[in-house]
Amino acid sequence: MSRKQLIGLIVMMLIVGAFATVIWKLNGIFGLLQNQTQEIVLALIMAIIAGFLIEFIYKKLSPQSKILKTTQTQCADNSGTVAKLILPNNNNIIVKDAEKIMGREDFLGVIPSDELYFIGRDHFKITKKDCCYLCCFFLQDLKTKNGTTLNGEELHGSKKYRLNDGDEIVVAKSLHIKYNKVGQL
Repeated sequence: MSRKQLIGLIVMMLIVGAFATVIWKLNGIFGLLQNQTQEIVLALIMAIIAGFLIEFIYKKLSPQSKILKTTQTQCADNSGTVAKLILPNNNNIIVKDAEKIMGREDFLGVIPSDELYFIGRDHFKITKKDCCYLCCFFLQDLKTKNGTTLNGEELHGSKKYRLNDGDEIVVAKSLHIKYNKVGQL
């Protein structure tokens, strides 16, 4: 048992003692009632107090799962929130899924073929997640040789960068994409 848990247990024992004292004092007040009624009322009060104490102790002593602390869940809303990527030729790529990996093949015909080779097969990923009760999109470079920038800032490592309406994504210093968040299609 850890020190924090031991202190919590001692505090709970002190609280139980205080409630027992209060109930003992209430016993004098309940003296006016019949014995059976008095016992029922006292048993009910003790059951309520015991229920709260058990719940409190359970929450304090039960370990919290690491996955609940570190995992960011996918977007829970079914509102149909999508991301729209506007390409230089004014074509759009709509991202509906929780995750979309994009690369060289997604941009065929958008930029010249000789520039396509600078874009990786799997170059970047867009992920839809919950953030502050809203559905947000995040951009992540997939550790590519020629990189990805967001509003002029180079994306590093496996860090995910939140996308905001109107952001400019530059893929491999050759493809300029504008990001727009759309509520529903």
